[in-house]
Amino acid sequence: MAHRTSRPAIAEPDRASDPKHSSNLLTREQVTFAISAQEMRELDNGSESFDIIGQPRALKALRLAIDIEGKGYNIFATGLSGTGKRTAIMKILKDFHPRRSRLRDIVYVHNFTRPDHPRPLYFKPGEAREFRKAMVDLVDRVRQIVDALLVDQGYKEKRDELVMQAEGRETQTVSEFEQRLNKEGFEIVQVAEEDDQRADIAPIIAGESATFDDLQRRVTKGELDEQSWNDIREKYYAFMDEMKEIFQRLRDDRMNVEESLRALQIELVRPELEAELARLRLDFPDARVHAYLDDLLEDAMQNLQWFRTPEDGDDSDPAPLWRFGVNILVDHTDSKAVPVIFERHPDYQKLFGSQESIGDPMGERTSTFMQLRAGSLLQASGGFLILRAEDILSEEDSWNALKRVLQDLTTEIRPLPNPMNPLPSLKPEPVDVSVKVIIMGNEYIYDYLYAVDEEFQKLFKVPAEFDSVMLRTEENMRQYMGFMRMICRDEGLRRIDHDGMAAVAEYGVWLSEFRDRLSTQFSKIADVIREADYWAAREHRETISREDVERALRERKFLYDLPEEKIDEQILSGEMIMAVTGTAVGRINGLAVLDRGYYSFGRPMLITARVAPGDDGIINIERESGLSGEIHDKGVYILQGFLQSTFANDFPLNINASVAFEQSYVEVDGDSASSTEIYVILSAIAQIPLRQDIAVTGSVNQMGEIQPVGGISEKVEGFYEVCKKMGITGTQGVIIPLQNIPNLILTPEVQLAVTSGQFHIYAISTIDEGLEILTGLRSGAKDESGHYEERSVNALVESRLRAMATVVKEFNG
Repeated sequence: MAHRTSRPAIAEPDRASDPKHSSNLLTREQVTFAISAQEMRELDNGSESFDIIGQPRALKALRLAIDIEGKGYNIFATGLSGTGKRTAIMKILKDFHPRRSRLRDIVYVHNFTRPDHPRPLYFKPGEAREFRKAMVDLVDRVRQIVDALLVDQGYKEKRDELVMQAEGRETQTVSEFEQRLNKEGFEIVQVAEEDDQRADIAPIIAGESATFDDLQRRVTKGELDEQSWNDIREKYYAFMDEMKEIFQRLRDDRMNVEESLRALQIELVRPELEAELARLRLDFPDARVHAYLDDLLEDAMQNLQWFRTPEDGDDSDPAPLWRFGVNILVDHTDSKAVPVIFERHPDYQKLFGSQESIGDPMGERTSTFMQLRAGSLLQASGGFLILRAEDILSEEDSWNALKRVLQDLTTEIRPLPNPMNPLPSLKPEPVDVSVKVIIMGNEYIYDYLYAVDEEFQKLFKVPAEFDSVMLRTEENMRQYMGFMRMICRDEGLRRIDHDGMAAVAEYGVWLSEFRDRLSTQFSKIADVIREADYWAAREHRETISREDVERALRERKFLYDLPEEKIDEQILSGEMIMAVTGTAVGRINGLAVLDRGYYSFGRPMLITARVAPGDDGIINIERESGLSGEIHDKGVYILQGFLQSTFANDFPLNINASVAFEQSYVEVDGDSASSTEIYVILSAIAQIPLRQDIAVTGSVNQMGEIQPVGGISEKVEGFYEVCKKMGITGTQGVIIPLQNIPNLILTPEVQLAVTSGQFHIYAISTIDEGLEILTGLRSGAKDESGHYEERSVNALVESRLRAMATVVKEFNG
């Protein structure tokens, strides 16, 4: 049986000499914060304009990237939503004047050698329309030349001579053949076949043409002997072969005549068409245009018949003169500045272009170069394309293709595969593009892409980081007022007076969480002004006042605070266990912020601890149940390091301590409760009660130094609201990190409660200071011999830990 040692006797600790710890209480100046109408009036310069403010780093990055023409200087703009990323980007791009214009008109034309590979051509801004008109005029001019040729007397004489010579040769050949046929007792006849006729040879019997059926009957009747029948058949087949050869020679002769006529037409038309094209070459000196015109010349010469004016009643298929057309994809005729395209839906076709189709006379769907359509990437060529990260990254094909474009500086217009309706597709030649891409997203996306995607590193070399706060300087305050007036003016809202401006500025400070800063989330500032205007209208006021701004904020809070209200109902009904008076061992009120994204609020949470001798260390119940985030886990590990370094330097830390957030059923993360967990563990170890009328927040390191946390104003206000509803006693308050004093922007009600002594805020920098406030006892410091001051909290904790180590040692021994 294990030997059980007796618990060492420990003297009752002395109470601290200053139980109120007035040195830790915040002063009126530290608690109160307000911006007066007089302050706004003195700063006001009457401006209704608004410049980009508070973003020097982002603006410098944007200007650097847009001025450098090197490859890969695309931009990834990061920052919270509403910080003015898009507004700032659009303003800078609007004022951008490049040293060298990169604007070009882009067209597609027919590829005469590879019809399924349309070719792109490039022109100076405005020249694409001129080239298209020039091509229309060229086709009309060729029509005129061809029509004039057909009535030219010299051409008609040469044509008639060639035709007459051919007809003479044909007549003579056929006549000689018919004479030989007649001599042998045969003649040429026309045989009807369905809707057509064909030439055939028939023997002549008794002065009349006879068919082979007639001859067969004659043989059967004995009117024609077998030998004569066989002779007729042999001659028939011989003459048929000869007739086919004659007709083939005649067809070849006709084709030769047609070739001669075509050569004659080309000989007469080419000089005039070359003269027309020579003028076009002077107007459009680009080598690619000249190559296209060379191919066009040869194609036109081979198809001059297409240029004849149709005669009345001609119902033949129209000539395919569309092949000489010009499809303008990008037209900068009216462009006064570089293009700036914001693509909201960057699917593949919207971004890279599409191939449309048309129906042919047979009802089939076909596509030509005239059905190619430019996407936003081509429309932005020579300028800037703006995308949202979440939009482009959700389109995997578009994202990968965009990176290829930025790498190769060319793009292609390809159809999307459609297995339900496969169409013959074109393969247009790639188009050269010169575009800067600006992607807007958050820093987490940028960091992730930079870490995992080597291509991204090379293609987006410049991050433009937009800050969510800026210093509250006089100049920035003037700009804030200018922004308020601009919103009112541009949206037709009521004029906002100086007191209303002060209230809006206070809201901007509250959003920033720093008294000496202002929020740059201007979309939220604008929303408050719009809602204040609504309430001013409801009260029939001509201007927006402080009362309207505060009403807007109250009403917004009412719309969002249903969860807050339900938590308070649970606390007041006793369903959620919470005490804001008295003392208790191993229990403490921590402070947490519940963030819904669009609305956050603070409320106290009961944190408990239980300890016993053992070797398991600190057990994080939230972690064991899967409800602890990584940062909270880290905070718990720090607690064990603090206990070890503070109390167990010369003996092992043999403790089993469990810590729990009671009645919490969602994930707990962050380390803002780490100091609170230390207090409750020390209380459980030393069996010293903690004040329940004080709630605690603050991070801690292994040396016991208190570190700042976020959401400090919401936490203070949250505990005050609970105390107010459960009953204000005049002793209640909160403990916060000393570094968080500049972050306190409290409601006027809470400020009044603190300054009147009904509610208290203690600011501390060490665990020891918090212990004295919560226990009313001296925390105790080590003397020169390394021992804690007698009758202090730390001495009691160390003594209890030594006792636990002894128990474990003896139990294991």
